[in-house]
Amino acid sequence: MSKANTISARTKLIGFIFIAALGLSASAVSEVAQAARLSIVGASQASAESATDPVAILAAGHLLYVHSRTGLVKSEVIESELQKRAELQQAGLLLTRDPKAADLRMEVRRSNFTTEYPYVVIDTKTQVVVASGKVNSLFGTAAAKIAKGFAKQLKQARMPAADKPTR
Repeated sequence: MSKANTISARTKLIGFIFIAALGLSASAVSEVAQAARLSIVGASQASAESATDPVAILAAGHLLYVHSRTGLVKSEVIESELQKRAELQQAGLLLTRDPKAADLRMEVRRSNFTTEYPYVVIDTKTQVVVASGKVNSLFGTAAAKIAKGFAKQLKQARMPAADKPTR
């Protein structure tokens, strides 16, 4: 049975239950059925929106895979710097070496002829970019700066809604 048929069957069932229980008129029955349809559709739309909301995806991620596309900053060094960050430990984000098991994938590269290292964090299921940034290796290490920038973004995403500043 397809999803549309399931929703239609649920809507009809809900309408018949209301008719039997309340003895409603035909116009009231159609209003009840329409309300039931809207609530079912609204719930599916809300889950679809959260599936593509970068902040929600970042907040829900549990396993991070780090992939460095440059020989100047190794994945192991970035992983080490990430593990030093208390924000990641508090958030419960774990690092993995298995790219297939990861919820999130961090990709780091180096811009040509510069000291800049852009990074992106991607949801492995939807390929949505959930975090990004660019650090400069002058006056510090790129790996430590990447870890600091990502930790700040993760902390912001996992902050309770009541604590988040309003714009």
